[in-house]
This record gives sequence, C-alpha cells and structure tokens, in this order.
Amino acid sequence: MKNAIAIALLLAAAPAQAAFNPVEFFRGKTHGDGLLKVIFQSQTKISVDSEGVAEKDGSLLLKQTIHEQEKPPRVRYWRFRQTGANRFEGTLTDAASPVRVDVKGDQVRIRYQGKNHLNFDQLLTPKNAREVSNSMRVRRFGITVARFEEVIRKLD
Repeated sequence: MKNAIAIALLLAAAPAQAAFNPVEFFRGKTHGDGLLKVIFQSQTKISVDSEGVAEKDGSLLLKQTIHEQEKPPRVRYWRFRQTGANRFEGTLTDAASPVRVDVKGDQVRIRYQGKNHLNFDQLLTPKNAREVSNSMRVRRFGITVARFEEVIRKLD
C-alpha cells in the first residue's frame, strides 16, 4: 500500500508532457514524404521541403516547396504566430481564409478554407523529437474528397 501511495505521489509531482510547439518544430529545415489520395484518382507521392525562419515578433515564416509527381515544383508560404496559450493564427498563400492552429497536448490541429469550397483539417502528431506525422482530410460540402498522410522530419 505504501508503494502505491509513493508511486501515485511521484506521478502527481511529475511535470506534464510539454505541448507540441509548431513554431519550434518548423524553425529551420524539414522534409516531408507523403501520399495524397484524391477521390476517383490514383494515389500520388508528394514531398515537401520547408525552411522556417522565426521573426522578431515570435511568428514563423515557413517557405514550402512542394514536389508532386509529373508536376513542376510549386512554392507556398505560411506565416503564423502564437495568439494564446494553446493557439496560433496565421495565413497561407493557398488558403482563402485565415489559418487556425490549436494545440492540445502533443497534437496540433490546423484548419483553414481553401479555394473552391475546400475545407482543410490537419492533425500533426509527434512520433519523436525529430519526426511528426501529418494526417490531413480535405472536404467539400461536407464530403471527404482527399486525404494526405505524411511523415515530416527535422533536418537540422
């Protein structure tokens, strides 16, 4: 009984797991490899090279170069900053709305509207200190029209 009480006290005194901070993770260079599945189409391999720079106000500017099979590379930019204890807000050049980023424990949820009534919902889950799993669902008028599964690795 004493051991159980001692273990319970140690667990209660242990620090909670730190929340995943997307600004810290994406600062520097990262590389992602994933598969995109669009409804009625074959899967497509996509790789993403990113470079994030922290700005003086604490926000992050993230340049992404997207490589998709049989298409020329394209570049897009994210800019986001922390607006609350577990919240970030920002912009994305591909988005038709502001980007909302919510942190809950070790997961990050990213939501925004794209062009053509597409709604993007991403969930980033750390696999370890240098890898993150990205699972994205794209909906149009409430119907899932695409899914993207990716592993993102820190390079520096």
